[in-house]
Amino acid sequence: MFAKIPERRMQWVRWILTGGWLLAIASLFYDPWTSALTEPNHPWSPLRLPNTCVLVQGQCLSEQPYPLGTTLFWGAIVPAAIFILLVFGHELWRRICPLSFLSQIPRALGWQRQFKRENKKTGKIRYELAKVNADSWLGKNYPYLQFGWLFVGLCGRILFFNADRLILASWLLFTIAAAISVGYLYGGKSWCQYFCPMAPVQSIYSEPGSY
Repeated sequence: MFAKIPERRMQWVRWILTGGWLLAIASLFYDPWTSALTEPNHPWSPLRLPNTCVLVQGQCLSEQPYPLGTTLFWGAIVPAAIFILLVFGHELWRRICPLSFLSQIPRALGWQRQFKRENKKTGKIRYELAKVNADSWLGKNYPYLQFGWLFVGLCGRILFFNADRLILASWLLFTIAAAISVGYLYGGKSWCQYFCPMAPVQSIYSEPGSY
């Protein structure tokens, strides 16, 4: 169904989604606005803190307004990605994924790594784009790498990301830098095929196994 949507239109969708994702990451560093929505005295926000006493060891816990960047990421962005995979499958996800889009920046700028090869018979030199060799360690073991990255991310959420917005933002920026670096080193859809931590999740939801 989504394969019939023109690529030009999907390009705009990717720009919008990627821009929104980067804006959400930026809000983890600086966000003086959304904390107003959690103010106990806010007149209409469904996110406002209740004016009730939460007892902790016999004392009322002091609740403070907080920015919504982390809540938005874990409560909306991640569930939306899983929803798209579950309902629409890989066909749509592969065309709108922000990380996949960002990994193509080196190709769009003509900065992909190349190898110089010389034809011994003719002496002509040609340049070939680097790619992952199917017989290399990465070509054979990439499922373990993807699952390991996913495992680190899930454990990091419990131990670090939920507690500190700056750590979450740094992790997301590191992931973006990794995707762009892979796009430079190997080109094509190498990030999606060999590195992306969402690949194991995608396999569970959209690729039923057979016997």
